[in-house]
Amino acid sequence: MELISENVRAAMCYTLGFVTGVLFLFDRSPFVRFHAIQSTLTFSTIAALVILLPVIPGGVILSRIVMAFSIILWAFCIVKASRGEAFKLPIFGDIAEEQLSPNYT
Repeated sequence: MELISENVRAAMCYTLGFVTGVLFLFDRSPFVRFHAIQSTLTFSTIAALVILLPVIPGGVILSRIVMAFSIILWAFCIVKASRGEAFKLPIFGDIAEEQLSPNYT
């Protein structure tokens, strides 16, 4: 018997971005691990962009746009995962799915 449902654990993968994604990487559920991998990849990339973009001309504005987009994406991911949907984000969803494939070596 699970203390916390699979949907709630999947949603929790996104609550603190890549930090909670990493914490759930070793969950037994493939559904939760998928969301953990996707969260880790997506939000670590966004964090890197927010940190690195201000170095280039006009990057401060781009960094703020990325940050605003990430807040919307964060809320979207939490809602979708809590509803039990294994939605795939572009690029990172495919990578997460590939990591869970039984033929992955």
